Amino acid sequence: MVEARRSVRYLSGADLDRLGLGMGELVDILEEAFRAKAAGEVTMPPKIFFHRGGPRFYSSMVCASPALGYAGCKWQSGDPANPAIGLPYIQGLYILTEDATGRMCAVMDAEWITGKRTAAASGLVIRHLAKAGGRTLGILGCGVQARAHLEAVHAVRPRFDECLCYDIVPERRDRFVAEMTGRFGFGSVRGLSGPEEVARNSDVLVTGGPIEKDRKPVIRPDWIGPGALVVTIDYDSYVTDEAIRAMDLVLTDDFGQIEDARLNEGKFPGVARVDSTLAELVAHGKGARTSDAQRILAFNLGIALEDLATAVALLERARREGVGTMLPIRA
Repeated sequence: MVEARRSVRYLSGADLDRLGLGMGELVDILEEAFRAKAAGEVTMPPKIFFHRGGPRFYSSMVCASPALGYAGCKWQSGDPANPAIGLPYIQGLYILTEDATGRMCAVMDAEWITGKRTAAASGLVIRHLAKAGGRTLGILGCGVQARAHLEAVHAVRPRFDECLCYDIVPERRDRFVAEMTGRFGFGSVRGLSGPEEVARNSDVLVTGGPIEKDRKPVIRPDWIGPGALVVTIDYDSYVTDEAIRAMDLVLTDDFGQIEDARLNEGKFPGVARVDSTLAELVAHGKGARTSDAQRILAFNLGIALEDLATAVALLERARREGVGTMLPIRA
């Protein structure tokens, strides 16, 4: 017991891959976590987020939940220039702590956690808000998140079988098409020449471009067809203020985080209302679709609760399976 208190479990990205946590499982885990949030069983200050002299950003995200039994913190950086020099766009570490005692339990690869939980959170939104009968997914930005989102959509809406995509780098779009055709039930994956064509023909549209300091929105209201669901994982970077105002329903994973980003980062100037949060949706049905004609926009900012719930599930599985490296806190 003394030895356990003086060590933490380190889980690399390869370790987390070995644990085999499936996307469908993770969507269910996040749904329960958001129910706990709706019940007031989560403490989550707004993330600390700032740009550093250009597109590179840093962020710190903390959360504690008695329902989960843990607290945690993620420190990460992001830079769209990184892939050109062989580094991931997002890099970071996650620290997990036992809530009852404050004991340090684990350090994990946050890049893995961020990549999976971001898509799973979108999957949760799509599970509850995509219109019945939809089958076409649109993806703007063909990086890591695009691949994860195909898996997430398949987990919650397996009838989706067509993906339309666009990326400002044609070679990246073409690689995505080649790699993902036939995977996760998507028999048709087509690269298109611009974002408008993708948006106009999608039942669900996911925008996943880099979060720039100065947004350059392009998505106009008439690009979004009746019944379409738009999920942004890049703040309000690419949806125009006019399009935001034109939506029948606007939701977010955390209202407080939108307000903090508005005050401290100048984000979301066109958001005049938020009809519901993801916690209110899954727990109480507030903000649910009432018509297949409604156009719905969900700002998935990516919140610390999603990281915490994912990290807890990973640690519990790692303990059962004996995965990871025990690192001494004191030699």
